[in-house]
Amino acid sequence: MVTNNANRRPGDFILDRYMPHATAEEREVARENLRAFALVVVGIARRLALEEREQAIRARTDITVELT
Repeated sequence: MVTNNANRRPGDFILDRYMPHATAEEREVARENLRAFALVVVGIARRLALEEREQAIRARTDITVELT
């Protein structure tokens, strides 16, 4: 378990909590899996935000276009 804050890497808090007795190799594999999971979750959140914005645009009924 890493105790010095200067030596902490991304994911150490989660790995320390759920894998306190893991070897260095196991931690690296878990860190890679955690990063991949985080990328998927962020991708889903971005897509949902974009979809919500697009639905708000489509729901507007007061849009008028002038043809001249």
